[in-house]
Amino acid sequence: MPPEPLPVVALREEPSEAPPGPSDAEARIRRLERRLARERAARTEAETLLEAKSRELYDLNRQLGLFAAELEGRVAERTHELAQARARALELAERDQLTGLANRTRFARALDERLADGHRDGTRFALLLLDLDRFKDINDSLGHEAGDIFLQHTARRLTARFGPDAVVARLGGDEFAALLPAPPGTDLARLGEDIAAAIRQPIPYRGRSLAASCSVGIAVVPDDARTGGELQRFADIALYRSKTTRLATTLFDGAMGRAVEARHALGEDLVRAIREGGIEPWFQPIVEGADCRPVGAEALARWIHPTLGFLAPGAFLGLAEERGLMPDLFAAMMRRACPPARRWIAAGRLDYLSVNLSPSQFKAGSVADEVIALLAELDFPARALTVEITEEVLLADLDRARAQLERLAAHGVRVALDDFGVGYSNIGYLRQLPIHTLKLDRLLTQDVATDHKARCILSAMVQIARALDLRLVSEGVEDSSQALWLIHLGCRQLQGYLFGRPMSADAFTAHLGLVAARTRA
Repeated sequence: MPPEPLPVVALREEPSEAPPGPSDAEARIRRLERRLARERAARTEAETLLEAKSRELYDLNRQLGLFAAELEGRVAERTHELAQARARALELAERDQLTGLANRTRFARALDERLADGHRDGTRFALLLLDLDRFKDINDSLGHEAGDIFLQHTARRLTARFGPDAVVARLGGDEFAALLPAPPGTDLARLGEDIAAAIRQPIPYRGRSLAASCSVGIAVVPDDARTGGELQRFADIALYRSKTTRLATTLFDGAMGRAVEARHALGEDLVRAIREGGIEPWFQPIVEGADCRPVGAEALARWIHPTLGFLAPGAFLGLAEERGLMPDLFAAMMRRACPPARRWIAAGRLDYLSVNLSPSQFKAGSVADEVIALLAELDFPARALTVEITEEVLLADLDRARAQLERLAAHGVRVALDDFGVGYSNIGYLRQLPIHTLKLDRLLTQDVATDHKARCILSAMVQIARALDLRLVSEGVEDSSQALWLIHLGCRQLQGYLFGRPMSADAFTAHLGLVAARTRA
């Protein structure tokens, strides 16, 4: 069957995709060119924008770099400032503000450093401790400004003498120290003497001269000590020896260490003896008139040590002062001296008991209360007790001493000024203080039988005592010629070996019995 003929309409229509003619190609090219131009413009714009952003980023990066560099510089500068401030603070913390020397903190660090060097390579070095003698007198008489100037001059003298290899420090107050190289052959004793001589040179101050001496103690590593504690302790022991012997310079040796250990052991024994009643009162008679009748007794401490035997006060009273034991020692003496003295007084064989108060007992400001409490505890009459003081008590703090003595006097206790006639012997004390008795020192009485001037002085003392209604006791009477002259001059009460040495309570009881029997006969 033949195909059907196409519809007529189909023959009239144009094909939907006719092949492009020349005009269509050009149009397409133009479209492509426009598209390409847009893309090129977009790319150019993007590149321009990118370039601008890159420039901004570059500028920003550059600015950040500059800022970072500036910040780094500022941080470094601030860090340096902080380091300097820390160094200055450390310097101030380790520097004595008055003298400019190292202080105790810096000294301790320097000592550790020197010890480390010594342990590592055997370096020999010395510690020199220096203490100014009677520096307090400068402060008290001329004021603290004068004292400060003297300390500053002392610091300069030490620094100049020791040189740059030494560490010179002010440990506090009037104490100085120096750590210095001490190779074998170093004459440390001569060095100490040179320093002491330099310190003694007077310093001009407002038309006056400031002067003080010093004491020096020296110890050496490794000869004497291996540790810092040992070195300081041994140098301090040597310094103490210088002060007690009046030598300018002392080098430590082993014997000193043994002596210190022995003294420490004796101190422990003393504490035990006071606590357990090992300190005994011995009594020396005080007599009156031509018949030398006993009227008083001075109680003096004696110690029978279990291994050392009989010890006089000079062997242990200084130790008691150092250890602050004087109040306890005084109380122990009162508790053992008052009961027999009360019996002697009640029997009419004695009028009063005399006991000694030390300067250290006045420092606390309560010695009067302690004495009054002991009198009440022991039922001992206040009027029969005389407390002896020395001028040292008054020189330390006159106002405090006056207050305590007035309280004792108001309670009925008699006050005696001991060792009168030596030292300052300020007559003004007799007017200012409630003094009842003057005890004339043996230096005034020893030549009374042979020295006209001594008799004149004693005669004047007697006149003063009579005018002020004071009891007068002459100490140190050892022969009858002294006694006769003293009685002739008007010194009615006498004390000394001529009338009896210090003796135990039992021996004193027997002595009083013999005197009573002789009187009856």
